[in-house]
Amino acid sequence: MTARICLFLVGLLLGVLQTGLFFQLTFTLSSGFGIYLLVTLAWLAGSALGVFWGARWSMRLALLAALAAYGLCSLAVNLRAFETQYWPLYALLIMTIGIYPGIFFARMAKIYSASQLFFWENNGFIGGLVLGTLLFMLLGRLVLWLAPLLLAFIVLIVVDSPAADSARTPPS
Repeated sequence: MTARICLFLVGLLLGVLQTGLFFQLTFTLSSGFGIYLLVTLAWLAGSALGVFWGARWSMRLALLAALAAYGLCSLAVNLRAFETQYWPLYALLIMTIGIYPGIFFARMAKIYSASQLFFWENNGFIGGLVLGTLLFMLLGRLVLWLAPLLLAFIVLIVVDSPAADSARTPPS
């Protein structure tokens, strides 16, 4: 699989995850601007952790931790709908999700040029935002659980596999 597709797939997954977080928190916690800030700032804080301290962490384990945190966040917000005292828990879970993209960017920046890395991942991310929104509108809330699982499974097989790591060479 080409490098561009791998970068795009990770971006797609991250866009779907962020869309899922936004919709679930907006519908069951608050529809104010604070939710957008919570998701964005906690995600960026987790990404910074991943970039600066995630060099020794496994990308595969970080992705599995991100999925577990996504599931826990979804479960908690549905069990405790409209209870705002749990914002710190949601922020911690979203930061955990954000660690994966931080590790991903730190590792891939050593292999790909910044322009190539950001172009393909960002286009995938925008595609994930659009895909997550459209799937949610057409198929309902269940898609917010299933789409990230399916995409993460594909990313684990295609992008984060040991074979893909050893076969990956810098593109020309």
